[in-house]
Amino acid sequence: MSPWRQAARATRREFLAGDLLTVFAALVLGVAVMTAVGTLVNRVTLALTSSAAEVLGGDLGLSGRQDIPRSFDEEAQRRGLRHTRMVSFPSVLFHGEASQMAGISAVEASYPLRGTLEISGDTPDGAAHPAAPPAPGQAYADARLLDALGLRIGDDLEFGAGHVRIAAVLAAEPDASGELLQLAPPLMVNRADVDGAGLLGPGSRASYRLMFAGDTGQIADFREWLKPRAGDWRLLGIEDTQRGLRNAFDRAGRFLALSALLAVLLSGVATALAANRFAVRRIDQVAVLRCLGARQNDILATFALQLLFTAVPACLIGVALGMAVQSGLVELLGSLVPNRLPLPQAMPALAGAGIGLLLLLGFALPPLLRLRGIPPMRVLNRSFAATPPVSVLAYGAALAATLALTVQATGDARLAAWVLGGLAALATLAGLAGAGLLWLLRRLQHRLHGAWRLGLASLARRRALSVLQLVGLSLSLCALLLLAVVGPGLLGQWQARLPADTPNYFLMNIQPDQSGPVLAKLKALGVAKPEVEPFGTGRLLSINGRPPQRLDRDPDDNDDGNRPVNFSWRHTFPPANTLVSGRFWAADSTAAEASVEEAWAQRYGVKLGDRITLLMGEQERQFTVTSLRKAEWDSFRVNFFLLLNEGAVGDAPYNLISSFHLPHARASELGAMTRDFPNLSLLDIDAILSRVREVMTRVGQAVQLVMGFSLMAGLLVLLAALQSTAGERRYDSAVLRTLGARRTQLRGAVLVEFGALGLSASILAVGAAAAIGTLVARQVFELSLPAPWPALLLGGLLGTVLSMLAGWWGTRRVLRVPPALALRED
Repeated sequence: MSPWRQAARATRREFLAGDLLTVFAALVLGVAVMTAVGTLVNRVTLALTSSAAEVLGGDLGLSGRQDIPRSFDEEAQRRGLRHTRMVSFPSVLFHGEASQMAGISAVEASYPLRGTLEISGDTPDGAAHPAAPPAPGQAYADARLLDALGLRIGDDLEFGAGHVRIAAVLAAEPDASGELLQLAPPLMVNRADVDGAGLLGPGSRASYRLMFAGDTGQIADFREWLKPRAGDWRLLGIEDTQRGLRNAFDRAGRFLALSALLAVLLSGVATALAANRFAVRRIDQVAVLRCLGARQNDILATFALQLLFTAVPACLIGVALGMAVQSGLVELLGSLVPNRLPLPQAMPALAGAGIGLLLLLGFALPPLLRLRGIPPMRVLNRSFAATPPVSVLAYGAALAATLALTVQATGDARLAAWVLGGLAALATLAGLAGAGLLWLLRRLQHRLHGAWRLGLASLARRRALSVLQLVGLSLSLCALLLLAVVGPGLLGQWQARLPADTPNYFLMNIQPDQSGPVLAKLKALGVAKPEVEPFGTGRLLSINGRPPQRLDRDPDDNDDGNRPVNFSWRHTFPPANTLVSGRFWAADSTAAEASVEEAWAQRYGVKLGDRITLLMGEQERQFTVTSLRKAEWDSFRVNFFLLLNEGAVGDAPYNLISSFHLPHARASELGAMTRDFPNLSLLDIDAILSRVREVMTRVGQAVQLVMGFSLMAGLLVLLAALQSTAGERRYDSAVLRTLGARRTQLRGAVLVEFGALGLSASILAVGAAAAIGTLVARQVFELSLPAPWPALLLGGLLGTVLSMLAGWWGTRRVLRVPPALALRED
């Protein structure tokens, strides 16, 4: 007997019989979803990494609040590296009666070292084109800045002690591209104009940067030379760039990873169930072949080759489908991904195909190993070998390898741990519940009659398969509920973070005596309940009497942690915050207490009861940390890392800040306020909110596409679980019909069997989906998602009804087969 020839003939004959078709579909879905998500993540990561030097404006840099010594330039030049200097700072610009906060960038003639500076408006067609940095006396201005100040190209702009002429519109600057949160519109000038305007005094809040570019080896050697000499300046590398874009994709990647993870796991379960049915249906065939003298290894090789012949085209189709899907994901994400994505690499596709082969070897091969123990006497009795220990080991190894590849492709081990831990707990609980249910049925069976007795007896008679069905149904229903109910709920919670009345303007530098008039003008503009918050800046001197030390500081960052710190104070607990631990002070308290945001507390290792010392103006004040809280930074409200008890602040220097929502149609009226109060700084973040909402919308569409594959995988598991005992039910029904059972009795028995199975699985799945969804929302997505019980219970009810319908539909096919023919087939 030739295993290859026999396997090829059997594959062609049995592919559409059901078992191999289910295995084929499961492999296609698993490979497709992993190829799609893995390729997308890989392409975006490569694009962000390859463009990082362009975004940074160089290969390596130094940044700090003080000007950087010229000795670094000289050393770079000696090593053959190119270099350029930049300085940036915020400043209020004036033109006539109009004023606007702007981000000033002063550059040299050698700027930029990497990337391209683009301007527009200085040619007849107005198209953007590459350009050299502005010459002395000239400036490139952002279009928003021109609109705010009423300027045109060629106009003069008051700049410090002098003037600069607007030469063009600033279309793109390398070290600002790709950032989602650029608050103030930029103005680029020549470094000589800044030095001559007297804008770099002690209170200028300037940030100095020295950038270098060269070969990879030269940059690596120069970085090692710079490390011990950087002092108070921070080293900049490509890992510091594109943070806004990376943060925007971080949560999106978690949604995609959740869908991909469940799809792969469900594909594995469907493969295992279908392969188990494939093996069970060939027990008698193996016994006959053994009687005819066939060797065990040849028989096993034949069936293994059948699965291999099924898996190879499945993997190829899955890879092709996955590549098409990732192209669709790129289109759905639109402008959120870099414009020049690199071509897909082979690794994600190979990883997808590898997962397909792991699903085949790990979940389909173990049932075949049982066929090795089929004795020739099987033709005379119904004995069947138990699952050998090597099969259990194969299942465990395959599951571990598949999950490792999945985590590598999606890049989120934490999400995998929570979801898979929950599903593993569900599988264990379902197995124990199934064993307990069967134990109870054996004791209640004699008290039942009619269809109830027949249906529940069918469950009790096939104990191992019934427990396997319950586990498979529970996992599939739970995964379907996670995808269909919890997933959209998480997306809805994310989108609810930005309601229609989200603050879209920040008003800064309000002096205390201006509070009343400013609030009155905001009310007149239609702002609902405008508020101001105190805003103080000091220095963190010590924590528990010791100098502060950042625990998350990069080894290359030589900042000693004694840096300026912003803080505020109030009597009541702030909105858009959640108390994590401790207690917030009473409204009438005068104790020197502080409330610390948990991220800042982790950064400095601050705990409840610690004493922090601040320099506030000319005074040193000590406060005891009495509460830790979590701030919702994406709420766009005024939030602070450090909050102090207003009753203990005293006469610390401060100004005021306000965030509010104003319809875009009335935005032009804010200009009168800035003319009445020239010291105010107004930040318009409407464009930012639109960008973030675009992220949410497009990510939601992309996630729904991936979830569609996962839902199909879940339905496939459901089908495989319900089909796993089809042969046994057909045989039992034939025997009962031979003994005189009516069709209505058999249908009722099947409805009872599948109703009990579906109801038990639904109860377990609903509880597990609620628990897993709540934990994943809090621990991974950092969202608060109450369990959506109505939708979950409805889903559980639909799962029970679907289980009963599947049993009823299967009974219709069984009852059409004459009993004698069914007995001969089985």
